Amino acid sequence: MENTITVDGLTFVPYLTRDLIAEQVKRVASEIRNDLEDSCPIFICVLNGAFMFAADLYREIGINNSVITFVKYSSYEGTSSTGKVKEVIGLKEDITGRDVVIIEDIVDTGLTAVKMIEDLRKRNPRSIRFATLLHKPESCKTGFKPDYVAFSIPPKFIIGYGLDLDGKVRNLPDIYVIKEEAENIDIENNMKDTMNVVLFGAPGSGKGTQSAKLIDKYGLYHISTGEVLRDHIKRGTELGKIADSYISKGQLIPDDLMIRILDNVLEKEAAGKKGVVFDGFPRTIPQAEALKELLKKRGTELHAVIGLEVPEDELMERMIRRGKETGRADDTPETIKNRLKVYHDQTHPLREYYTKKGKYLPINGSGIVDEIFSDIVEGLKGIRN
Repeated sequence: MENTITVDGLTFVPYLTRDLIAEQVKRVASEIRNDLEDSCPIFICVLNGAFMFAADLYREIGINNSVITFVKYSSYEGTSSTGKVKEVIGLKEDITGRDVVIIEDIVDTGLTAVKMIEDLRKRNPRSIRFATLLHKPESCKTGFKPDYVAFSIPPKFIIGYGLDLDGKVRNLPDIYVIKEEAENIDIENNMKDTMNVVLFGAPGSGKGTQSAKLIDKYGLYHISTGEVLRDHIKRGTELGKIADSYISKGQLIPDDLMIRILDNVLEKEAAGKKGVVFDGFPRTIPQAEALKELLKKRGTELHAVIGLEVPEDELMERMIRRGKETGRADDTPETIKNRLKVYHDQTHPLREYYTKKGKYLPINGSGIVDEIFSDIVEGLKGIRN
């Protein structure tokens, strides 16, 4: 990326790199694919500015029976919006009963978006969704909110990656902002509402209860490695058969196999969700490193590791009581002690690992359930700031 470029006497400096753009294009594509992969959608690219974003996004979505077409609306002259929307090239395809996704380069005042949706509704589509590379919420005059957003940005003028200045510099692979407007601006991709957490808790710590509360409050997707493995084995998938070959012999599943299975879940089931609660993973430092890379390639990260800490004597009491109430034969004092030892031996290195990275959030797991959850919520505030 060039440090500065000059166009028509204006100096622009780097804002969004091509790598960051590519990460967010993949994320948005995953969200759309998750919503429409069983449909035959029609994608409508708004020319001219969205052509690069639309091409990359459409390729990443990869729904082979979909259609892409092009229309042209305009409300810009030079570096500012005119506030007037005029259709230049209309839509000729029949969209009756179709799922429609409008692809725009930028939502500024929202006038173009509202105009387009009003026009398209007259053609009786089954649904209309709106995807945009950039969203300027502070400039909005209509209250319009896109369904899919790669980046939310301040009301600054930017160029590159299809965005122009009087027709110029659309070819740039990166996005630039006017130098004078670059001070004190914050690049904010649409992952700000995403939260990925690992939940640690010894047997009897209430991990299941708190996990359910996290899912309910934040809209997270729950991934339990135990449940995932059982599901793959039950369905007889290729990964399930390989996993069963180890489990049936009493052997531990290799890290690389567990990573492949988790990658599959993140891609096919958790895509487009507001985040993930990882339950039972990671169990080793190599798994923790692999999880970091799995999230990184999706343009996100692990935000916190919640550790429910309960004194061992209290855990013993809870589990013995549970054993009596449920008739679980494995909840005996001897087996409980062994399970707690295995848990502590396993998680201690991980606790140190995540503590050094500033991600470990210790929570007192004794007391009233709702109060414990309140402590978790309080601890999670600002974890990405």
